[in-house]
Amino acid sequence: MNLNFQNRIAIYYMIATAVIMALAFAVIYFVVSETVVRNLDADLSFEATKHTGEITIIGDSIVFSNKAELEEREHMEVQVNPVFIQLINRKGRVMDKSPNLKEDILEFSESKFGGHFDSQISNRAIRQVQLPIEEDGKIVGYIIAAMSSESARSTILMLRNVLLVSYLFVLLGLYFISRFLAGRSISPVQEVTNT
Repeated sequence: MNLNFQNRIAIYYMIATAVIMALAFAVIYFVVSETVVRNLDADLSFEATKHTGEITIIGDSIVFSNKAELEEREHMEVQVNPVFIQLINRKGRVMDKSPNLKEDILEFSESKFGGHFDSQISNRAIRQVQLPIEEDGKIVGYIIAAMSSESARSTILMLRNVLLVSYLFVLLGLYFISRFLAGRSISPVQEVTNT
């Protein structure tokens, strides 16, 4: 492909700018998505820690001591950002759970102990954490807290789509602007050459 000097300058400028923009947009995307997930994890850890103080251990059973807390609206309904709470013993048997879980149970995995991870409940995306319940220095069970991650995921998806579309439009506009500027900057050289 044989391009004139004006088009070559425009394409080189556009490629250099496209690389810089791609890096800037990638940084924006990853920073925002990490911040959204980190905020969701902080809320989740707060809920799990808060409910850890409301547990009664009776022999091998672990139950909520304050059932009135679980009757709150956030635990009764499956809403935009519900909080799901579940108690399990060391063997992984469900001992108690929030009413909004209904027939569902939250995933338990000893390999994901203490960390946040993505899961699903009733075909809805959730983020969950599992923390140990200790008595006399021994782990007697776990509290699992989960929240819907659908709004966080839709925010991240929307950001990605906006960045991709704006990237394409900016590149297209940049090509025409750089072609115009390249034409104006090389016009004196062309006049000298023609003379």
